Amino acid sequence: MVIVDTSVWVQGFRLRAAPERSEVDRLLARDEAVMVGVVLAEVLQGARDPKEFEELRVWLTALPYLEETPDTWVRVGDLSYQLRRNGTPVSLLDLVIGVLALENNCAVYTLDEHFQRIPGLQLHQAGQT
Repeated sequence: MVIVDTSVWVQGFRLRAAPERSEVDRLLARDEAVMVGVVLAEVLQGARDPKEFEELRVWLTALPYLEETPDTWVRVGDLSYQLRRNGTPVSLLDLVIGVLALENNCAVYTLDEHFQRIPGLQLHQAGQT
């Protein structure tokens, strides 16, 4: 399973010929894409109008969804603490995505390099099975 990050969704929506779009289509066709709350909210906030918002809401909420637990938030706080102490901070929202991926044995498909700072996180590459 693969958590598709906001950066990939946005790139796919902006450019029909983007390789990210075809890779997301492939993940969707294979039922490998999963949604998390942070990404859902970030994508929805970028809707251009109420109609697009509703279409995105219906479509994205149909994907399998990973929930946070209190333990998830403790792990996010601990990881943030460790990364800050090492001088390599990552935004709290991206840490939530990363920790959910780690907890659920998922990869993250992203265009943001800072996900590489999260120890043990598997990053999805286009064409990967």
